[in-house]
Amino acid sequence: MASSLIRALAVTAPVTGAAPAPVTDGEQHGLLHALTQIPDPRDPRGVRYPLAGLLTVAVCAVLAGASSFAAITDWLHDLDEHAS
Repeated sequence: MASSLIRALAVTAPVTGAAPAPVTDGEQHGLLHALTQIPDPRDPRGVRYPLAGLLTVAVCAVLAGASSFAAITDWLHDLDEHAS
């Protein structure tokens, strides 16, 4: 098993000749809105941060090139005070 689980999360869609359906105005929401729709499976006793915030940081770090959990943490700590 790879040391980074991020590769394990990559999903490969089957290749089809059909173009994807266009996104309508009603379907356009921000990243944070989409991530708030994910149910939080964690035990409430140990929760310190909202799941949507954690997922947003992870998504942004991966988009910036992070390829491991340690790299996501480093990316977060490298943010300036205004960005975080």
